[in-house]
Amino acid sequence: MTQPSKSPLPDAGDMLFIFLVSLPLFTLPMMLFGDGSTGWHIAVGDHILKTGAIPTTDFLTTSHAGKPWVAYQWLADTIMALLVKAGGLNLLAVACSISIGTLFLLLYDRSRREGLGVFPSLILVVCGSLLAALHFLARPHLFNFWGVFIFSTKLEDFARGRITIKRLAIWLSVAMLVWVNTHPAFALGIGITGCYLIGFLLDAIIAPKAQRMSILKARCLPIVALIAAFCVISLINPYGIGLHEYIFQYLKKTSVISQTDEFMSPVFHGNLHSTCLEMFLFFLITGLYRKRGTLFAGAQNISSSSLLVVLVFTHMALQAVRNMPLFAIVSIPAIARLWGSADATTIGDSAPETAAPLSILDRIKKAGKDFEEQELACKMHILPILFSLFLIVAALMGGSVMGTQVLTSGFNPKNFPTTTIEYIQKNNLDPAHGFNYDNWGGYLGYKLQKPVFMDDRADFFEQDFYLDYANIARAMPGFEDVLKKHKLYWVIMPVNSLTGEKLSRTPGWTLKAEDKASKLYVNDSPKTP
Repeated sequence: MTQPSKSPLPDAGDMLFIFLVSLPLFTLPMMLFGDGSTGWHIAVGDHILKTGAIPTTDFLTTSHAGKPWVAYQWLADTIMALLVKAGGLNLLAVACSISIGTLFLLLYDRSRREGLGVFPSLILVVCGSLLAALHFLARPHLFNFWGVFIFSTKLEDFARGRITIKRLAIWLSVAMLVWVNTHPAFALGIGITGCYLIGFLLDAIIAPKAQRMSILKARCLPIVALIAAFCVISLINPYGIGLHEYIFQYLKKTSVISQTDEFMSPVFHGNLHSTCLEMFLFFLITGLYRKRGTLFAGAQNISSSSLLVVLVFTHMALQAVRNMPLFAIVSIPAIARLWGSADATTIGDSAPETAAPLSILDRIKKAGKDFEEQELACKMHILPILFSLFLIVAALMGGSVMGTQVLTSGFNPKNFPTTTIEYIQKNNLDPAHGFNYDNWGGYLGYKLQKPVFMDDRADFFEQDFYLDYANIARAMPGFEDVLKKHKLYWVIMPVNSLTGEKLSRTPGWTLKAEDKASKLYVNDSPKTP
């Protein structure tokens, strides 16, 4: 086999990168800001930058001001606030888009290294990106994407002898330290490592007796040490063990979690993301059947540890839609290995040409093989680097280049209040006496630079408070009494909300402002009902 020289020309993965970055920046410039919680993440980051301290009590709401709170995504929030301070929402959108594009570019490259051809790799990764697109949002969970990717790929590299235990420990220790301060799902890293430990133990059990001890010493014991190290590293955060206790208490709130959309199971009725999930399951099952005779045998087959990780994340994806992107990230390399071949990763191994003329079919096959070989050499990724630099410069210049506005990222006025916010500001409505739709809470706080009644931090608010919120938001019988209980005299809700409809017929309540997304009602008599 001859070693190919690297080429600066773009490969198919580079084109995929351009597409995935351009989609949320140019085609759908409001896509990354489809969740109002982005607002309170930026607000927390601003608070940290201004005070130099990480919050331990709530300052985002009027209803729970001063209540103990764990800002477990503080580092991600700070990074988001720094980006907004430097280049506004455009720079935050650029950073998130580049992060997403880079992740799937690396998944494409890994699929190619696993032996999958150009076009099958593109189909697989595009399908995976569509599956993950439901969480293409400017939120800290992008760090979660990277944590799962780094842990699953580096552990697989170690399992295949591509990296040493020392290099693995460095990679994963740094990743865990960042992960534990950016997203509460850092325990997934320990879980993935545990899956590889189980896989290595299974390998030791089925191995010949002469090899068992070497597997235990070379693989199992180092992984046990790593798991212990990760548990210690997870304590390196501003809250110490308090972070773990807070997350555990949140996970016990099953009644709240069960009502949260992203914690619900996927619905298989024509939804694009669910359809992509079905395709992935089909690729996985048929791939396993294809390799059924030599499933764990040889370097070109899937490892037992990798399969265990995929099965765990399959269960998680079927349990909650928020886990579907993570399933895509761990399953793309595994599916690529199941469907790939060793020949696709080598260059220069084709049979010597003969003088006999080639048939049309043979010519097509040869052209395809030549293209595959050339594409394997194009891994310098110059185009993605240049494109990223252009976008960063454009964002730092206010989103315009040579007088032309190229970046217009932000919250969609069709989905978030605009005119109603202006009324609140001009009339100085007291946020302590206003009721808001929960997912708008972070957005309203960010825009008004004031605390709001509530936001969408499902981990923070107690169940009784959620019941009061639901009574008002769903206009249940007696919701007016709940408004009086919390001394609320203005309400901002979506345009077609039942609450707004009932308030419009309630004496004393008046529609003061409206826009494409919201309606604002104010009780003029008295100011504190």
